[in-house]
Amino acid sequence: MPFAYEQYLTKMRIWLANAAGLALIFLGYLFELSGSQDSNVLGFARFLVIVGGIGAATLSLGGALGSKRTTDMQNLGLLVWAGLLLWFTTTVLASIR
Repeated sequence: MPFAYEQYLTKMRIWLANAAGLALIFLGYLFELSGSQDSNVLGFARFLVIVGGIGAATLSLGGALGSKRTTDMQNLGLLVWAGLLLWFTTTVLASIR
């Protein structure tokens, strides 16, 4: 019997994953704004931004492509959101020195 992961891609779980991803990006950016020149702090900030952005974008993409409960417009919105999230992630990542 194949495993149907579509049942786990509810709108609430996708929303929560996006909120958690944005929170990680924000936390990483706060570490960058602290003004610390320590390479460990900046490395951890980069890690938080990458994990938050890639994780949220991946789950949005999975929700757009794998969920049977969403309409075509919701799928398009999730795809656009995943692209904007990746753009925002790279922008924040580029600002971390």
